[in-house]
Amino acid sequence: MRHINFNFVFNFSRFLVIVFVFIAQFTETAHSTIIIDGELTEPEWTQAQTLDEYSVVIPFSLEQPRYSTKTLVYSDEFGLYFGFINQQPEESRDRRKSNRDMLHGDYDRNIVAIDFDNKGNTGYMLGISLGGSLLDFAVTNETQTDGDWDGEWYAKTSESKENWYSEFFIPWALVSMKKQEGSTRKIRVGFSRGVQHLSQTYGLPEISPMRTKFLSLFIPIEVNQFQQGRLDFYPYIVASDDYENDNSAYQIGTDIFYTNGEGSEITATINPDFGQIESDSLVVNYSARETFYSDKRPFFTQSHSLFDIHENWYPGFELYSIVHTRRIGSAPDYDCSQYGLANGGSNEEELECELSEEPINDIDAAIKYTRLGEQTDIGFFGAFEHDEDFSEGKDFYAFRTLHKSGYHTIGHMITHAKSGAINRDATVNVMDYKYKPSDVITLQNFVFHSDSNQEEGGLGVRSVVTFEHNKNWRNGFEIYYFDEHLDFNDMGYMWRNDLLAGGGFVRYENTDFGENSRVLSRTYNLDFFDKNNSDNDNLKEFISLFYSQRNKNRSSFNCNLFYSPHGNDDEVTRGIGMAPFIQLRKELDFDCGYRSGMRGKWQWNLTASSGTGDYFVFSEDRKSIRIGVGYFPQDNLKSNFHLHQTKTDNWFIWTDVNQYASYESKNTRISTDMKWYPSERQEFQIKLQAVAFRNQQGQSWVADEAGYLNSTGAAVESINLGKIAFQIRYKYEIAPLSNLYLVYTRGGDYYFDDEAGTSKIYRKTWDNPENNKLVLKLRIKF
Repeated sequence: MRHINFNFVFNFSRFLVIVFVFIAQFTETAHSTIIIDGELTEPEWTQAQTLDEYSVVIPFSLEQPRYSTKTLVYSDEFGLYFGFINQQPEESRDRRKSNRDMLHGDYDRNIVAIDFDNKGNTGYMLGISLGGSLLDFAVTNETQTDGDWDGEWYAKTSESKENWYSEFFIPWALVSMKKQEGSTRKIRVGFSRGVQHLSQTYGLPEISPMRTKFLSLFIPIEVNQFQQGRLDFYPYIVASDDYENDNSAYQIGTDIFYTNGEGSEITATINPDFGQIESDSLVVNYSARETFYSDKRPFFTQSHSLFDIHENWYPGFELYSIVHTRRIGSAPDYDCSQYGLANGGSNEEELECELSEEPINDIDAAIKYTRLGEQTDIGFFGAFEHDEDFSEGKDFYAFRTLHKSGYHTIGHMITHAKSGAINRDATVNVMDYKYKPSDVITLQNFVFHSDSNQEEGGLGVRSVVTFEHNKNWRNGFEIYYFDEHLDFNDMGYMWRNDLLAGGGFVRYENTDFGENSRVLSRTYNLDFFDKNNSDNDNLKEFISLFYSQRNKNRSSFNCNLFYSPHGNDDEVTRGIGMAPFIQLRKELDFDCGYRSGMRGKWQWNLTASSGTGDYFVFSEDRKSIRIGVGYFPQDNLKSNFHLHQTKTDNWFIWTDVNQYASYESKNTRISTDMKWYPSERQEFQIKLQAVAFRNQQGQSWVADEAGYLNSTGAAVESINLGKIAFQIRYKYEIAPLSNLYLVYTRGGDYYFDDEAGTSKIYRKTWDNPENNKLVLKLRIKF
């Protein structure tokens, strides 16, 4: 292991300064008539449209807000302008800063939501907090938000004694939009204002992204129309110093964005940098379910909403995603046996192939085209990986159409993935249909078909209907059928196939509490679900009860109860072996959590949970506690610490075909971070995640044909694993979408043969990193 190469840092930093000076001469920010300073003093604001009929939408009480809010709308040849005048006493204002895209953070802020095409297919949420922190999200399928999307727009805030103000400028070329005839453009908008000390959000109109319908309920307005084309280049330069492998690397490439201002957009990338500056969360996964990671790589997040067909049952549990862009640039496919003696090669060549296997695949190029029409949108996507040693890069394609007519929206997407290394071609077709006859009901249907040259074709169907009766009640039902051959995983992601399931939910929210009550809202949720395989063999039924309460002092409390009677677990068996499932007598889980309001400069939360899974011969008993503390000494400085401890008696896992193991398991997870914002353009962050996963006293099990477990009497080797991810990151924003990063990362996995304690696992994992790297990255638009 090498020490940090400060010569490398100094020389490359000097190089970047030269690049800065050169490129700064050609870098321009978007033009605007109004100076975006948060002051709202320009005469143009006196000509703006005014909207001020806000209601409380979180919680969804629809009552008259305590403070008045006025929103101004203006447009010219450069773009759209929005101004907010927010009445609020000075002493109650929250000026804390945060990272970009903290949508669910508790801050004083304003958000503008826009559907540029007035079709209800795609919207964009752009917001700024009083402290100056920005957020931007793409919105599809009514309420699905994508925070990985970033756009070029501008916003500032200011304050007076009576009010605080925000000012937005959104260039016409922010996104591709369809052409409209005439001198005015019809768009749909929604506005919101967060009031942190009241734990409330005001909205105009009376809509919330927390409800079933959001995007389709934006209000229509007309603004002056101007068409604006755009051609942008985003060259990047990356230098990295790898201290573990004793090498340095340099890489250059560019992204290209072009829009004609009339609905067509082409995005291309050459020799792209597909490394992520933000590290993924640490996950220890011994289940059959693949961990789903979102994508933060700029090329994939820009203008991607047309290709976004996915469903997640709840945050962290993705059911499927037809285009899962993390597949592109992931580990190459290898077939090292073709280099062995049996195929005319040698043992040495086969071994060389095995030793050369890479965790990621470089990408030569990618291209994306979208065309937005009056009623029909089309899109094409292609990405082409680089050929690595002993592996041929994969090619990925997607073609999408979407047509809207009245209450009906119908679409089709076809994807194709080709892997020459393993001689595999795979195609997926999806038909999607949405019907919204009123504000109350929404019906969605999906038909899936997959095919490859190595497997039988697969078929799937999903139908969902939801009802939003009034501000208090909503319910819905859904049914899934995925046959055993359906497979999205070449270019997409799916939790599982071989599924026939259905269920529903009922939700009631009460916001009618008196002025003297400490309660802000209470929510009750009942879910019920019946899960079978595609042959209609029963796997599991369950019922879930959820209760949450938000208080006026900004604290909250929630409890969740999950119960499943007798069922069969075919996930742990992978559906193979003599026993295709393991029998469970019952499952029961219960958890409760409390989050405090701000107590001076402190905030804390506590969650405790307990659960059991009864396998007849033993029970897998789980107990967990999570503690979190936040400290906010200044508006531009904050730190958080979280400890999560889980103890499981008889933690049960699959080890091989019809071979299982149970352990006495302890999982200790620590997460801490410190974030400092020296100025509006600078961020400095230190983040540490550490996991100590100890599993001893292992016992071996097999299952009989009926799915009952039987002990083999043999002991199983312990599993002791440490995982660490440490990062120091500095970011300087030159302009929107133009940034300089300096990032140091260290971490990896480390396995222990002995029964190591938590401190030893952390120490040894830190001392033996798999990743120990310093990266400098510059990306500039011109």
